[in-house]
Amino acid sequence: MKRSGLPFLPYMLGLLIGAAVTLHVLPGRIMARAMDRIESLGGDNDGARHAPRVTAENQTIVRASPDILYSVCLFDLADGPIRVEATWPADGNYASVSFYDANTNNFRAINDRDVDALSTSISLARPFDSDIPERTDESAWSPTTTGLILYRRVIDASTDLAAAETERQGFTCTQMVDQ
Repeated sequence: MKRSGLPFLPYMLGLLIGAAVTLHVLPGRIMARAMDRIESLGGDNDGARHAPRVTAENQTIVRASPDILYSVCLFDLADGPIRVEATWPADGNYASVSFYDANTNNFRAINDRDVDALSTSISLARPFDSDIPERTDESAWSPTTTGLILYRRVIDASTDLAAAETERQGFTCTQMVDQ
């Protein structure tokens, strides 16, 4: 009996191990490194880090858009739910808040086109957190205890940058408290 398939066994085993590492180990390591880098930049008292407008001189992310203002919050739900506030552009330009888990998965996104107000409050909690201490407009349920929240606001040549910056400062992330 000829064993023609035997040489392919190590190849297939290596392929399966490589796929498992790529899908289950690397995303968590990439996100942990990104979160450590963001944490080292420091932040405001509200948990948000408002990045300066992207230019060729300060660009740290490959192909970050100079037409977008970025802010980010790192979250850790170990101490309970987080309250996220977002102020939307009054000039009609697009803005969004995107939630990413510890494995780089986007699990929720809300944009200014989804709401009828100039600001939105969002509760972020784990699925088993049944008691949210504060009422909010929207909810997001994180599959992991840690992750990050990204606020993006589009600007153009006609954008009043001072007004856009004031609106962006309305993006905050704070720990919810029992009332």
